[in-house]
Amino acid sequence: MRDQFTPKTRSTFARRFVLSAALGAGLLALAASPSYGRATVGSFESVTPFSETITNYPCFEGVPATMTGTVTSEGAFTETTSGHFSVHGTDTIDYRVDLGDGRYALGQVAEHFGFRVNMNRPRTTETGTQQERAILYAADGQELGTITVHVTTHVTYADENGNFEPDPGEITTSFERFNVSCP
Repeated sequence: MRDQFTPKTRSTFARRFVLSAALGAGLLALAASPSYGRATVGSFESVTPFSETITNYPCFEGVPATMTGTVTSEGAFTETTSGHFSVHGTDTIDYRVDLGDGRYALGQVAEHFGFRVNMNRPRTTETGTQQERAILYAADGQELGTITVHVTTHVTYADENGNFEPDPGEITTSFERFNVSCP
């Protein structure tokens, strides 16, 4: 499912891109830091439009749909000279999903995330909560009902290969909780 861009995976993709940029900026700033024990603090913000054909929209798994929208990411990062890096922020996704039979959904996802890595030990944690709400409409614009999705995720892993991805054999703690309601 990693190759499918639902609001959850779109958000994860956007966040990883932002985190990589923030990490690079933080490490450059850290290298220029003249004194030990100081922290580099920064913020990030991005707005990214997207358009995808998906088959895993909640309540319509397996049905091809066109999803268009915008991911707005904002947050902050802290890098210390002791090798600790942390990021926290929010992704907001405003979207429209068009189903082949004329039905469509207008929705929004709000995801709060945190990412922490200690460069002295290859230990990384990622935590996120997501709330999604969409209104499903008939082709004629009549409201058909509400789709809601609540997700909580956490993973702790020893990032032995330094790719900032939890690979098999590296994960020490992992859970995902999903709650979906369909009209």
